[in-house]
Amino acid sequence: MLPEERRHSYLARQIGTLALSHVRVENPMAAVRAAAWHNTVSRLGLHLPLFVVHDIGQLFTAPRASGWTIAPRADLLARINPPPPVRNLLSQYTELLHKIGQSEVIEKAAGWRLRDDLIAVLLTRALGDVYARWRDRGKSAGAEELPLDPILFSDNDAAALFKSFDPQPLWGFLEHLASMALHIYTSIELIDLDTLKLLGLFREDSANGADAIGSAIDLVDLFSALGSAEASDIANFSLDLLPSVLETKRASGVQSFSIDGYASIERRGNVDSLVLSELAYDREVFEQKVVDRELLYYGHEQQREEERWLQYVLVDSSASMRGQRQVFARGLALTLVKKLALQGDEIWLRFFDSRLHEIVKSIPGRTFPVPYVLSFRSERGRNYAKVFRQLVLELTRLKRESRRKVVLYIITHGECHISSELVSALGQHAYLYGIIILPSSEISLEFLPLLDRHQVVESVSLASRAGRRDRALDIVSDASHETERKKDDTPYPDGPSIEL
Repeated sequence: MLPEERRHSYLARQIGTLALSHVRVENPMAAVRAAAWHNTVSRLGLHLPLFVVHDIGQLFTAPRASGWTIAPRADLLARINPPPPVRNLLSQYTELLHKIGQSEVIEKAAGWRLRDDLIAVLLTRALGDVYARWRDRGKSAGAEELPLDPILFSDNDAAALFKSFDPQPLWGFLEHLASMALHIYTSIELIDLDTLKLLGLFREDSANGADAIGSAIDLVDLFSALGSAEASDIANFSLDLLPSVLETKRASGVQSFSIDGYASIERRGNVDSLVLSELAYDREVFEQKVVDRELLYYGHEQQREEERWLQYVLVDSSASMRGQRQVFARGLALTLVKKLALQGDEIWLRFFDSRLHEIVKSIPGRTFPVPYVLSFRSERGRNYAKVFRQLVLELTRLKRESRRKVVLYIITHGECHISSELVSALGQHAYLYGIIILPSSEISLEFLPLLDRHQVVESVSLASRAGRRDRALDIVSDASHETERKKDDTPYPDGPSIEL
């Protein structure tokens, strides 16, 4: 079979399975959205019949108040005419969907309007074991990504396409699904709602309206985060902190100047602010510049040109940071990232153990990779001398090439011994803010006096939920105020520098 014929055959089979779909919603794009979920789930190794992806996915996305119904399509079933044993299996499938639809996880998730990639990962958590235990050898035969063309789904007759292939493997899957009904329901109930809610708090709309995570590695991080007890603890602690910082507003960066002077030259403005030399052009050239918006105007306002500050959050991920330290450190880091981002700063976050790991950035218009922070795990021991020597070199290059002002937050524990020489070298390139977490031992770090500011989290603060929350919020408040103070102390040039 030619590749194009094989692709058409797989597409026809998948559209044909929609004749068995039970969840009906008032959304003409429901089938296309199900195809998008199918493609993402396939990237995670599950090649499921489209009707199951459609039905359970719609339950995750459509609130009960939207008026969805769970019932087989009688007209399509009449044309398919399944045998009596299969009709019994379809009845059991209907009961499973009704039971899933009553789950608190389904109700909450549908109300949060989750992204499509997240829905696909939830489907993988719910159906992953079911697919792994499905013993059909041809279950992934010919599997390919489905096209997301609405016309393909609206113009094709699902019942007619259903009759074009052998339905026996599909009946076998329905039987397997009925036997695993309790396992499916339990898998959905085990999905952590705190992690889902935390992901929603870090969501931002991108420029084109899409907000997909994108790469397979990110999907794996998300899959791991939704099934990890440690990630659940971090998410729960973060949700204790974040409501207190979400009221932060970005400060306006616009300066207004008096009417007897100008602050800038702009591409937009009133006629009375037009630069007089623009009137010297010939009429045809002038009109073309008007159409192309290339005229120059004097402006009385200008965006305040602050020095380029970078907030650099460094989180210790060595084995000494497991347990209470890890939960506190990562919950604090996520809250600090959110607080500083709301203030309009650029933030880099990085884990370290025996080496510096990859940088994750908080960029306006893009979702911060929370799953990576929740699920990151290190098995590389620790080598602080190597890590901070490398960091000195990077900050030196950053200052030389980008002329960045850096605030470096170091979140670590009481056994993080760094030589005073290295800390002094770091201090020449960054403002150093240390956060030392001590659940059991006493602090004995020689470099603490060399830090510009530091906080020590003692064991008594970690003993209770309220104590952990209050101590973390104190640190976030102090760190953000310290950042604003540093900015206010930075001198600005006497006048704006305009380059044409």
